[in-house]
Amino acid sequence: MKIITAPGPVSYPLILATREHKDLDLAFGKGGEEHNAYAITDSLTSLIRSGLRIDIVTIKKLMFVYPELRGPRIAVWRRGSAADVLTRALLDRGGLRAELIYADDWSSVLNMLNTGNAQSAVLNLGILEHDGEFLEDLVNAPGACGAQINGDPQYFIDVYKAGIELAKKDLGSSVDYIANKLPIKLPREFIKNILTRVEYGIYNPGDYREFVEIVKKYGVRE
Repeated sequence: MKIITAPGPVSYPLILATREHKDLDLAFGKGGEEHNAYAITDSLTSLIRSGLRIDIVTIKKLMFVYPELRGPRIAVWRRGSAADVLTRALLDRGGLRAELIYADDWSSVLNMLNTGNAQSAVLNLGILEHDGEFLEDLVNAPGACGAQINGDPQYFIDVYKAGIELAKKDLGSSVDYIANKLPIKLPREFIKNILTRVEYGIYNPGDYREFVEIVKKYGVRE
């Protein structure tokens, strides 16, 4: 089965699942032009922007504003990213005017905050532990990442759950395996933090029409 996945946290259980499911054909990409793949996984924002459905949510509680939403400058990962779209939606809802400044990696986002170049930052759990409100909850998103599935969802559910369980059984080996398979270089500590801190699972997205409108309103081209 061919599954196209963005190389972010949504892909980690799928990468691990290839150790057991030899029929899993995993390809890294955005998937917007390959609707015939069995499944496509990405951030929920990217799925919507690609004209895809959210059939299953796989990650909840990923990104947050730290230490609180305030200006005049807010550091955000990558213009057009889910972090960017949701932050601008949150600013609009709160009536707060602030300049968003961007970085190409999460560590640089945190560094902008630590050096005083920004007064707040949008971070994820790979960078910093957090027990407060998450960005997705503040804008009524059904989660952070998920999948469109073009067929019987059971195979995807089985594969994704298998990957989650493999991470729980042997975290160290799982971190190394993911780091070696990803098409991008990431610190192993970042991968470990994601695997141990985010809420991985199989969740029903429910009625997400309001979230679609948010993405349409605040989404820009990456």
